[in-house]
Amino acid sequence: MIKSIFILKGNTGELIFYKSYEEIFNINLTGSFLSAIFSFLKHSLKTEQLSEIEVGPFRFIFEIERINKDELMFAIFCDRTDNLVELRSQLKQIKDQFLKKFDINDLTNDFDGEITKYYEFEHNIHDIVEKKKELISREIEKELMDVFNELHSFSNMVISSALLTQTGRVIVSFLHPSILSEIIRLLEGRFISGNYKVKELISLEDFGILSLKGIDENYLAVIIFKNNCPFETSLIITKKFTQRLENIIL
Repeated sequence: MIKSIFILKGNTGELIFYKSYEEIFNINLTGSFLSAIFSFLKHSLKTEQLSEIEVGPFRFIFEIERINKDELMFAIFCDRTDNLVELRSQLKQIKDQFLKKFDINDLTNDFDGEITKYYEFEHNIHDIVEKKKELISREIEKELMDVFNELHSFSNMVISSALLTQTGRVIVSFLHPSILSEIIRLLEGRFISGNYKVKELISLEDFGILSLKGIDENYLAVIIFKNNCPFETSLIITKKFTQRLENIIL
């Protein structure tokens, strides 16, 4: 789970905004630490590509926004086992909303150290991170289960299946935990490279034929077929299955 959220000036480590859910460490010292790490990467390794840092059972996730000669650093501190895709999506929303809400010139050359005006951003944090929204209703979940049961009864080529969000949250899943983890890692890799949404993907894996198909920008249908299933058959089944899911949830 998320422990803390930071927004700070990359060059100086000055803290602009933070939200803590657990008091684990000194907030001001953490800002200096993150700034030092960023400075080391720029000057020693000649890179500004700071994505994440793992520290024992924890992880820092970063988004950097270049502003003239300065940078703003947005960071989430969380458990290492948390869903990286979903957290990156939330952090990107935090960055986008912050830059839209406030005049970034006040944070560069004109920065006077006054940060109280940024306290109101906590409302945005609440909407992005804390507000728990039910993805689907109980009635829709029941309809979805009927479609999944029909899928598994219809074809002996289907091993397992799932309905996820594009950020890896599970809505319905018959996947083995290890396969689900592999799919989430796949989504993580795509997200880091800038491919935030999966439209369609099919590949042959050790565990079978993996078929992914996006349902608008929010949902992702997953089917695992047996290795000997013809690709054309898997594509047809995936298309029909996804259409039925789409008719229910959209």
